Amino acid sequence: MAEKRKPNAADDIQKETERQFLERSGVAALYKDVLEKIIANRPEDPVAFLADYFDSVEENTSLIQRAEQIMKMTHHSRPLFQTNVRMAYDLLKKNKASKKLSGVNGTMFTQLLKALCRDIPSVVMQKLMQKFECHSHEAIPFDVFRSGVFTCCVLQDYVKLSEQLFGSLDLQKTGKANKALCDAVLEQLNTALGSNRNDTKRILESGYNLGVDGLYMALDTAMGRSHKNSSLQTCDQFLVEMCETFLSKVSVIK
Repeated sequence: MAEKRKPNAADDIQKETERQFLERSGVAALYKDVLEKIIANRPEDPVAFLADYFDSVEENTSLIQRAEQIMKMTHHSRPLFQTNVRMAYDLLKKNKASKKLSGVNGTMFTQLLKALCRDIPSVVMQKLMQKFECHSHEAIPFDVFRSGVFTCCVLQDYVKLSEQLFGSLDLQKTGKANKALCDAVLEQLNTALGSNRNDTKRILESGYNLGVDGLYMALDTAMGRSHKNSSLQTCDQFLVEMCETFLSKVSVIK
């Protein structure tokens, strides 16, 4: 009698349906998760979003990198951003500083903020970090975590807008702009940010100062005296001065 052939793993794999394979490998659940996140977050670049998502689920990816990717899924102006911040905080809470100590500490918090602000000039980053009075092994509560993350995200947008503004002041496209024009913009910004929030008239004036008409008048006046001040300013110098104005309005987070 011929010996009955024993089934092997290869036979089992061949008998698997496509759906069974996807479920067994965990791919189905992974794609379901990422599709739900794409629909919920509606990123401007879905392909880049997918790449970042799969980078964040790599086993060798650090908690900091994964938390950063979670918060980058949605712009900070959208309500869902608050949910993502909570997810990132809960993820970092898995960190174990020692056998008896776990959670988000000052070291992790600082590393995350630096990762979020990696495109910001180093001088600005140093001044920003001075706003956070957090010691290395100090436990970071969620409200402090949320404030720090939100501040970094807003600052990132602020820097990008400042770069675009400098581009419009760099009339010759040489990477340098007339300092008189740069100073005029900074003066308008300082005047607007110095307004009393409880004074309706000052609020309206602030809107005018930063509006098209207000900036046009300030720049037109600056152009008239620019021949007296022919010195130039680089983009980095302009960004640092713009960011100093921003940071002057950021309260110390502790």
